[in-house]
Amino acid sequence: MDSLKTLIEKKQYTLVLELTKDTFDIDSISFRIAAYLGLGKLEDALLLIEKHKHEFKEGLFNIMKVHLEVLLTLNKHDQAYEELKYYQSLPYISQEVEEYLSDAELMIRRHERKVRLDKKLNKEEIINILETENEDIILLAALNDIREYKISDFYEVIIRFLKRKSANSHVRTYALFLLVSDGYGKKVAFYKNERDFEVVPKDLEPPFMSSHYEKVIKSIESIAKDPSVSEVAISLLNELIIIIYPDDIFSEKDNLLLGALLIIAYEHLQISHDVMHIAESLNLSLNDLMNVVSKYKHYLQNNPPIKA
Repeated sequence: MDSLKTLIEKKQYTLVLELTKDTFDIDSISFRIAAYLGLGKLEDALLLIEKHKHEFKEGLFNIMKVHLEVLLTLNKHDQAYEELKYYQSLPYISQEVEEYLSDAELMIRRHERKVRLDKKLNKEEIINILETENEDIILLAALNDIREYKISDFYEVIIRFLKRKSANSHVRTYALFLLVSDGYGKKVAFYKNERDFEVVPKDLEPPFMSSHYEKVIKSIESIAKDPSVSEVAISLLNELIIIIYPDDIFSEKDNLLLGALLIIAYEHLQISHDVMHIAESLNLSLNDLMNVVSKYKHYLQNNPPIKA
């Protein structure tokens, strides 16, 4: 008779289970777990792991990895966090194990986030997320899923969300975009960028639709010359459009906007530049230009982008 290890290698999983049904040493338990996993019987494997996890010595590192991976495969994230705490409470095994345990919480969190993002939310789930969730990427996904339904069904929760000062400015702006795109015709009040706003969404121009947008982009590409500088400057423009909205960034004089974007782009790339030359080439007062640079840098600093 082949050894249990050889039978596992030959994928004789059912035979392994039959041979080990009346044996309870930890090696036999390990092979039973492997057989259940091979057969796709994850719940059975999980029951064995949880019953015998305190008995593993030599193979503890492998079993903790299998344990957490099975829990993630079954989307049992809360249980995975609890089991992680158990493994973290055990005495020191090795530096490799310590590093794995240190990274495991992030692994669980990323898996949990991916599952939530991949799942289409129903109306009740969307409402619950907008009222209780704090993670930006989850909030943004919930707002995006609203487009699968009638936006008007979510007016009240969207308006309440807009008033959440603790929520990321980019995410709240996306909520406002939903009202704008659906032509919501009543006044909406909210606080953003250290001031109060009261707007009627249907009267707002959707972002990136201004005739000035393409003009400014072409000017950036023409003046910057260096593609890396123009790329960063355009990225900054797009970010500031969202941060400043519902104010219109294009209400700024074209050359002031252009000069400020180029200076901040040079700073981001750590490229030396002559601000006086930039001001003179655009027929601008250096003081006026640097005031706009300071204003935009303040917006960017206080409104960090959404982290994936």
